Amino acid sequence: EAPGPRPVRAAAMVPISMLLVVEPRRGANGEEPMSMKRYFAMCWDLLQSRAFFFIVLYGFLTSVIGGISTTAGPQVKINWAGVQNFENQLFTLLGNVLFAFGLWLVKKKFLHTSWHKLLAVTVVFLQVVDCFFTSLTIFNVIRNPFFYLGEAVLTEIPLAANFVVSTFVIVEMANDGNEGLVYGLLTTAANLGSPFARALGNQVYRFFEPSLSDAGNYIEDSPAFRRTVFSSFLLSYGFAFLSLSTLYFLPRQKAEAQEWKQTWNKRPAYAVVTVAMLGVAFSYSMVVNFMSMFPATMCLEFAGGDGCN
Repeated sequence: EAPGPRPVRAAAMVPISMLLVVEPRRGANGEEPMSMKRYFAMCWDLLQSRAFFFIVLYGFLTSVIGGISTTAGPQVKINWAGVQNFENQLFTLLGNVLFAFGLWLVKKKFLHTSWHKLLAVTVVFLQVVDCFFTSLTIFNVIRNPFFYLGEAVLTEIPLAANFVVSTFVIVEMANDGNEGLVYGLLTTAANLGSPFARALGNQVYRFFEPSLSDAGNYIEDSPAFRRTVFSSFLLSYGFAFLSLSTLYFLPRQKAEAQEWKQTWNKRPAYAVVTVAMLGVAFSYSMVVNFMSMFPATMCLEFAGGDGCN
């Protein structure tokens, strides 16, 4: 089967970038270009910072703890709410508009609000809204795709607030010349928590009986199974609230972020732990992604599956 147009376009960008993108050998002010040795030294100096270490821990642990969610979510959405692709795409488009409005609202009204307060309020609000829509769907009070997707629209504004905070942290941690490095490391730390959260979630929620992954249970739709599904969602909300404990590793605002960066000490141990943690997480993510490509291994619990029979 011939490759689709997207991989072809992506592959074509490699020689185009190598041959047609011209980089000046000197900066705008005539300074010498940074050597590889100097760049790695700057990287190591950044990783030794206790302030940066705390931010990495916040991004990684928040993703791991807050990402442990019930495996019943997709089944509830498809089998009980009856969400189809058209409704899903329509509400995604509307959600993007509200997300943009949320960014504007944060800029105008909450730019100087404590990041701890902003994140705590948004996390609580997200769980309360989700509980309202999900509960009515689970117990067959209202099973309508437009009603169920209304939650996704309402949560876009608090999600925008969370996005702004994560962006501000990157800006405050970066120095001249290492902006790309800071962005890459912090976003990588947050993204690498997802495979761990998915695997942990599958381990936790496989103990719920009847099975949350069996579509037949949703078709049968017994009162006992509804209570089981609802209990799994309550546990997910508990993990989301528990993720607020990681706010200890996050500064309260820009001024405190600068104070941490300027006054906190630097130790090689912080760099070693950061590299080891992200290295293990990256290796695990790569292994899980490869294992999920093959039917014989995608069911393994190590890979986040329900277990192979």
